[in-house]
Amino acid sequence: MPDSKNTNYILDIMPEDRLFTDAHPDDLVIVVMGMTGAGKSTFINRFCGVEELMKVNHGLRSCTKEIGVATLTLPSTHQVCPNRRLVLVDTPGFDDTKEGEYEILRRISIWLAAVYGKSNMQVKVAGLVYLHNIGQNRMGRSSLLGHDLFRRICGPAALRTVVMASTHWETLLHNPAAGPIRENDLKEFLTESLSQGAVYRRIDATDPVCDTRDAIDYILGKNVVATQVQEELVQLGKRVAETEAAQKLRETLESWL
Repeated sequence: MPDSKNTNYILDIMPEDRLFTDAHPDDLVIVVMGMTGAGKSTFINRFCGVEELMKVNHGLRSCTKEIGVATLTLPSTHQVCPNRRLVLVDTPGFDDTKEGEYEILRRISIWLAAVYGKSNMQVKVAGLVYLHNIGQNRMGRSSLLGHDLFRRICGPAALRTVVMASTHWETLLHNPAAGPIRENDLKEFLTESLSQGAVYRRIDATDPVCDTRDAIDYILGKNVVATQVQEELVQLGKRVAETEAAQKLRETLESWL
């Protein structure tokens, strides 16, 4: 358990939570987020070069129910972080078909707090990836909420380590003219995040493995930083329900009634 003096968040930990107990002080943690079906598990599998390291969803139901972790040591020839251990974190989407939005927020927040609050470690994040399915022809309210919660989990400082990436370009091969239109709409939607330091990348159908590696390498060139939710839970001693992300979630769900 974390030894930080501000450990109120421990009260939000459930027995079934899969916390990362093998954290190292110099770990490079990259959290991959996005809505259900955006390609989070596929993104991690491609980078690791293992097809089914993370179970991939090919249907309508959510596949990633718990936080999943893939660890690998970067090669000695890596230009930025040779021989460093990379931790890729697979997360459920906020539109999960099995769990509510608050439960997903709790799991992600607690996972991040637990590695940050661990005694003498304070593992921050190297960066975050947020994936958008370019095959979706509009931004529904769940997508808008998911992005809002992501921004509040990150906070302004961590946004400078964020890659916003579009996926599933293969779904537009039959209608290539739609791609640039949807991409422009997506960039417009992401304007605020991009203006605060996040960058946009395309995980194209032509060479998705190369695009995935480029996104990860971009993040590895940044300095590690604590996310807002890590600081709220560990430094400020908040419970998950008291975080800015949880407050935004409550306000949004009330507005839907």
